[in-house]
Amino acid sequence: MSTRGEHHTVPLSVLLKRESANDKIEHPELVYGQANQSKKGEDFALLNTECERATGDGVSTFSVFGIFDGHNGNGAAIYTKENLLTNVLAAMPSDLNRDEWVAALPRALVAGFVKTDKDFQERARTSGTTVTFVVIDGWVVTVASVGDSRCILEPAEGGVYYLSADHRLEINEEERERVTASGGEVGRLNTGGGTEIGPLRCWPGGLCLSRSIGDMDVGEFIVPVPYVKQVKLSSAGGRLIISSDGVWDALTAEIALDCCRGLPPEAAAEQIVKEAVGKKGLRDDTTCIVVDILPPEKPVAPLPAPKKQGKGMLKSMFKRKTSDSCSNIDKEYEEPDVVEELFEEGSAMLSERLDTKYPLCNMFKLFMCAVCQVEVKPGEGVSIHAGSSVCRKLRPWDGPFLCSSCQEKKEAMEGKRPTGDIHSS
Repeated sequence: MSTRGEHHTVPLSVLLKRESANDKIEHPELVYGQANQSKKGEDFALLNTECERATGDGVSTFSVFGIFDGHNGNGAAIYTKENLLTNVLAAMPSDLNRDEWVAALPRALVAGFVKTDKDFQERARTSGTTVTFVVIDGWVVTVASVGDSRCILEPAEGGVYYLSADHRLEINEEERERVTASGGEVGRLNTGGGTEIGPLRCWPGGLCLSRSIGDMDVGEFIVPVPYVKQVKLSSAGGRLIISSDGVWDALTAEIALDCCRGLPPEAAAEQIVKEAVGKKGLRDDTTCIVVDILPPEKPVAPLPAPKKQGKGMLKSMFKRKTSDSCSNIDKEYEEPDVVEELFEEGSAMLSERLDTKYPLCNMFKLFMCAVCQVEVKPGEGVSIHAGSSVCRKLRPWDGPFLCSSCQEKKEAMEGKRPTGDIHSS
């Protein structure tokens, strides 16, 4: 939202227009649809437009959409679908207003992803899942992703925004370097005699991805730390396409958008799945969610009344203006008519993703683990910066803090302790 300046006045007409339109501006209409063709039964989707949150300025609603593409079984996908949102919300500070809540969301998503992975691995089940998790609050869209499902945005102004990362080892050189530096090996499947086939995989385990939730048998260097991107749409809105790799293996973003242009979301999702399966056949579970973020329907503007002279300045101050008659000063305070990128971070290092360089002093409670939210007694918590080579001088109370098991999880992901040891803690 726009921030009022402290050193200039805003015309009363602008304030009145803001107040009357405030609810409509901050709450777009969401229309969505889903389609799926199943081969393995390991794709799961989450669609919820009635999520509630209590904030310092009342109760508000937000929407969540997610795709969970499981592998080696469906256990991790089902568990993540059922628990991820709860874990993200548990990591949010209380009593935040709406703007603070939106700003705190990227850090809470990181904590929620790591906790979900940690809790699932404690169940000693070996399946894993990719996750593309989308939170829509007003005109702000926040996407957190691990793996190779993707989310793209086509704003009403045109163009394509990629709101997720692809963590396939085959195409992501930075992730290959991180995995090998943390103790994993990257290579293709060796069939003997020096012949290698297929995509690049991480060994042990043979996973093609560098980030996921679950996969306890692969290695802790396969991390659940998500790439997070946050954008604010203009009030003209846009269309989101969230799909598993069954779509993206067959279609580019541009083809996916073009093949469904002009269709309502349900039909659009069906068309995208049809196009993807038609190109490569049903070789994998293929799931698609389409979400249209729309400006509220505007009533037809009435014909302007005949002008009457002599009514004075008061009437002109309160009269309704059409878009064609907006004054220049009104336009000065309108929202920018472009997509605004608010946040983007993809590092796999928790010490970078949960740093204290943050505007909310209560983002991390002093005696709570920043990941799993358990109470940490004074002196027992370990600073997330412990053992890091940060330039600034750290003090004993510099947080956020981790409990001992989350600190072990962090060290294992960074290759600072033998993989597999964490499961004995």
